[in-house]
Amino acid sequence: MRELIEVMKEFGAFSLDNIWFPLLVWTICCAIAFLFLRLKKNLNPLFHYHLRTAAILSLPLGIAASFLLQWIPQWLSASPVETAFFIIQNPIEVVAGGSSSAVEQSLAWQDPSFFIGLFTLILVAGSIVMAFRFVNSYRELNALYKKLEFSTASVDQQILIANQKVEIAFHDHPLVPFTFGWKKPVIVLPKILKKDSEKLNMALQHELIHIQRGDYLLQLALSIIQSIFWFHPLIHYGNQKIDTYREISCDQEVLSKTDFSIKSYASLLYELVPLNSGVGRLSVSMAVHNSTLKQRIKTMKYHKLHRTSFKQSIFFLLLMVIGITLPIACSDLRGTESLSLEELENSKLELQNVEAFVNDIELNSTFNGSVSTTGLGALLINAKEYGIFKIAPRRFEGGIQAGKIEGNSISFKINELNVEIRSSSQIISNFDESSIWIEHISVDTKSFSIYALRDANQATPPPPPTPSLGESDSLEAPNLPPKPPFPEEDQSDYFVVVEEMPSPIGGIQAIQSKVVYPDMARRAGIEGRVTVQFIVNEEGDVEKAKVIRGIGGGADEEALRVLNEAKFEPGIQRGRPVRVQFYLSIDFRLSDIE
Repeated sequence: MRELIEVMKEFGAFSLDNIWFPLLVWTICCAIAFLFLRLKKNLNPLFHYHLRTAAILSLPLGIAASFLLQWIPQWLSASPVETAFFIIQNPIEVVAGGSSSAVEQSLAWQDPSFFIGLFTLILVAGSIVMAFRFVNSYRELNALYKKLEFSTASVDQQILIANQKVEIAFHDHPLVPFTFGWKKPVIVLPKILKKDSEKLNMALQHELIHIQRGDYLLQLALSIIQSIFWFHPLIHYGNQKIDTYREISCDQEVLSKTDFSIKSYASLLYELVPLNSGVGRLSVSMAVHNSTLKQRIKTMKYHKLHRTSFKQSIFFLLLMVIGITLPIACSDLRGTESLSLEELENSKLELQNVEAFVNDIELNSTFNGSVSTTGLGALLINAKEYGIFKIAPRRFEGGIQAGKIEGNSISFKINELNVEIRSSSQIISNFDESSIWIEHISVDTKSFSIYALRDANQATPPPPPTPSLGESDSLEAPNLPPKPPFPEEDQSDYFVVVEEMPSPIGGIQAIQSKVVYPDMARRAGIEGRVTVQFIVNEEGDVEKAKVIRGIGGGADEEALRVLNEAKFEPGIQRGRPVRVQFYLSIDFRLSDIE
């Protein structure tokens, strides 16, 4: 039971962020658009039709765009893409990880995310039912198609519109004229129209305009959206108005392009009013309702005919879709993306009694000590064969935004590794949640250890050659470098962490600017990051450089060349320069060449 409640809570938190918040943004934007259109009654009916259609279409597009912009950076783990233009703090507190007492509290029935998940699940079940009804409607339409009596005499069956053959059929029941089909459009007319060629021609012209404008595809999309979001009143209201203005705009185009009199055309509509009973279930067709016909007649009597501009109306449709989709896609409910420098400076980043999991596999190295630094620093996790992870709550050179710190857990995904770090206490003081930046170095560290850097922009060192922190109950001060296992006077040895780490003169950009892209790599389309291990001696020169992660195509050799020519500020230990082992990555991007 507990597991079920926890799953429901997670589903509630997910749906709140990915469904309900985008739906709220769409509701606000769509309500404003509908209110504007309601006040502009004299606007061209074709514009009314397309603008309202665009408002409905923007709902699934906005939700899809919001989801993709949120998760693509984590899937790719390749660039620090910012996905939100504005952030709204999530009012629902979701507990992740932590002690057993916290878990017990999170399982309480009163948790809002549980009820949100349950409510969402009920609506999803309703959407599934409506989807079955939609499919059944399509089957009924196909069944009707097989019973149709296609014209062979009174109307030419070989009408062509944009190289499409349009079939014309009649039915025994007195159906209101409607059209269905995309690749093979079919116009269905009531048999009583066969007796009057003028009325038949008027009804036929009306349906042909629907085909020319591609109204069936829009109606199909709107029917699918209404089946999924059946619970939203604006969807029903919008579709009702769309039906009305679709027919009104079509009526006006018929009257403006032909010599039919308004009186004759209105008379035809009056005759068709009682004929539309029993066709409402064919939602994937464009059958209309009595109220729509009455509104069409009223419009023809009391309003001027508009000259339609289909291209202009389609432009407004696309503009409306973009105008509503962008606020949905570029908004977020995930909480604070990052903390300010002032907040970070006054905060503390700390890990206590750590448990680490990579791809749901525990590293079997329970860390019973404590490592801490300020929020401007970084934590280094040496995760055995999975490499080194540098974690910081702010952007740093070489890091990508790929996860978050939430309460007493750190979770992120990088290079196909799902990593979770759990602490017995809150990781960032005074803050419940923060985005994090990650740097990953693929090197076998042999053991599990954790230590801290005072500055997140400090170069990532390799693991110290001291006993792993996870294997000892006694810890050294976390911000002090480990004692070297060799005499300092022995110049054949080196430090791995010192008080002041080496730094390239002119910055990493100075080294990167000297890279010449190898012809072999360029022709083969090879790009990526080459990681080099080397020693910076007391004079700041590079020694014993070797590639520990390469990409081939001559890029490895080029990385070694530029590093061997580079000059560094030497590392400082106890007030004097010393030899320090160092890691550095050189990026090879084809886009940089251009």
